[in-house]
Amino acid sequence: MKSEKIWLADLSLLLVAIVWGSSYLATKIVLTELDVYPFLFIRFFLTIILMVLFTYKQLIKASKQTWITGMVFGLFLAGIFTSETWGIQYTSASNAGFLISLFVVFTPLVESLMFKEKIRFGILVAVILSVIGTFFLTMKSGYTFNIGDLLILLAALLRAIQMTVTQKMTKGHVMDSGALTTIQLGVVAIVMGILSLSNGDGYSFFSLSLKFWFLTAYLAIFCTLLAFYIQLTLIRRTSPTRVGLLMGTEPVFSALFAVCLGGDLMTLQEWIGGLLIVAATYYGRYMESRSHVKGIDKKTSEIEM
Repeated sequence: MKSEKIWLADLSLLLVAIVWGSSYLATKIVLTELDVYPFLFIRFFLTIILMVLFTYKQLIKASKQTWITGMVFGLFLAGIFTSETWGIQYTSASNAGFLISLFVVFTPLVESLMFKEKIRFGILVAVILSVIGTFFLTMKSGYTFNIGDLLILLAALLRAIQMTVTQKMTKGHVMDSGALTTIQLGVVAIVMGILSLSNGDGYSFFSLSLKFWFLTAYLAIFCTLLAFYIQLTLIRRTSPTRVGLLMGTEPVFSALFAVCLGGDLMTLQEWIGGLLIVAATYYGRYMESRSHVKGIDKKTSEIEM
């Protein structure tokens, strides 16, 4: 039964990678009508309205620990979106795509430091292979380092820390995932609203097209509400490293949506990179499963002795 739950967790997290892969094309379209921060505010505000309808009872009953944990998660998420948004303004999209994927590498490193565990060799091979694949997939031109790269690198590190902190802060505590998700996304909405007001420009939301609202609703419901709920719920049923590896397939799905729906063309080098990322993900999952089985066998032999 445990293995079935692990597979369900993995498939659900893979679904998150798929919808997040589609979010790049959808976001690119909506940003032609509205600036980044106001759009992010609308996206998270719509999500919060929907979440509160389903989780208001859990919010009322939520403990002080749940509220504190949710606010910490929300600040991490706001930091990630802020770093990515500012970073992309100072660096190329190819550099940003490569550097943000480094959260796959940072996650097992942060996990080993936080939980004081030795990094397994098989996991290191998987994350290195994933980085090489992402390099081929996203790096089409020369590489030049700048302040934007540092900000994207910060966002990748925050993603890795957030995944590990999520498990550490929720382990051993009874917390409602719906309440946690609502609080987390609520903090992001507040932060993005403040950032929108700091621009000092007025926005006419009534002039936005139907296409904008349709895509924003899709981003709010599937790419934000369901995606973060699944991630927050199922990260406690698997390891942060496995979450990082599964989410590392996101650039592949992003490329597929761009080709099939966006009309982009991909070179042989980019397709090779995508296949390397998929291979790294499944190899990492295999090594993690082997490690889990060995741990069970070791405990069984100790009991028998």
